[in-house]
Amino acid sequence: MTVVLMLATLTLLASRPLLREHVLAASARGSAQATGGIAAFYPGDVGIESDPNVVFVEKFEELTLTSLFTQWTDILKGVTMVLSSDVPPASPGSHSLDIPWIGGGVNNGGHLYKVLSPGVSDTLYVRYYIKYPTSGKYHHAGVWIGGNNPVSAWPNPGAGVKPAGSDRFIAAAERNSLTSLFDHYDYWMNMRPAADGNYWGDLLLHNPNVQGKIGQWMCVEHMVRLNNPTSSFNGEHAMWLDGVEVSHLGQGFPNGNWSGGIFTQDPSGSPFEGFQWRNDPKLNLNWIWLQNYSPDDPIGFVGSVKFDHLVAAKSYIGCLDSRPPPPPPAPSHLRIVGTSLLLSQ
Repeated sequence: MTVVLMLATLTLLASRPLLREHVLAASARGSAQATGGIAAFYPGDVGIESDPNVVFVEKFEELTLTSLFTQWTDILKGVTMVLSSDVPPASPGSHSLDIPWIGGGVNNGGHLYKVLSPGVSDTLYVRYYIKYPTSGKYHHAGVWIGGNNPVSAWPNPGAGVKPAGSDRFIAAAERNSLTSLFDHYDYWMNMRPAADGNYWGDLLLHNPNVQGKIGQWMCVEHMVRLNNPTSSFNGEHAMWLDGVEVSHLGQGFPNGNWSGGIFTQDPSGSPFEGFQWRNDPKLNLNWIWLQNYSPDDPIGFVGSVKFDHLVAAKSYIGCLDSRPPPPPPAPSHLRIVGTSLLLSQ
């Protein structure tokens, strides 16, 4: 059947630009994954907070730190933080967040912690920009995501202790200043103990070719897919650096070998068993933790880590894009004949 839509309909759409923009935007969002991620439709992240798949945005463009802190649940050492004019390429903004530290225990850094309410029960992506210094021993510096049950209003990592499956889990993507490698740092109910018998975050890539940048801005994104049902091992964790996937673990992939709490990805090894992040459906993804924890440098050392353009979403985000947004996909089953629009079914 062919339905003829007359010129009057076209005229109505032409006279209703807001309606037309909504139609085009919805069509564009539907193809975000195929064209490189949500960010491709919001150059410079302008307006990205309006996307229905976006959960949280922090661009650090507030005029004061006091205003910035109102967007977060818990702040550590906020008085030492600085709004810096150093921003990533392609950013239209004027600020990033600088979290300094001073060696010898004078100042070990600081954090911003955000409770997500409601929590996310399936998949969460977090993309952020980070500028690591060229020297210093930053112990943990990056953006972690995870869950606590019950929800906690402040970070509760349980360092050195294996999660039970109903209480908590952690997924991190960060550069290790001791190994110079960029890696996972994950806590979950089936994690492996370290050589000392304690349960520190498991490293799950251990690739000497994946080191991450120092002294320049880097785009980091990681994704957690929760295991559903909670008895399964079908959870996942993936990482991208500057838009390139560098690691993706799930049930049966990739191959590798365990040594203590380190899984080295290796095609000749055994398949990764997957993530049972939780055994209780009440435990979900309900926090984001941006941190610089650097307690290991000597007295007199001063360093800082910068952060910018943090976005959390339910689908792939991608790096900042300064190009115009891509056009929506061409409508199917449509053709214009004279002054009429024909819809073929």
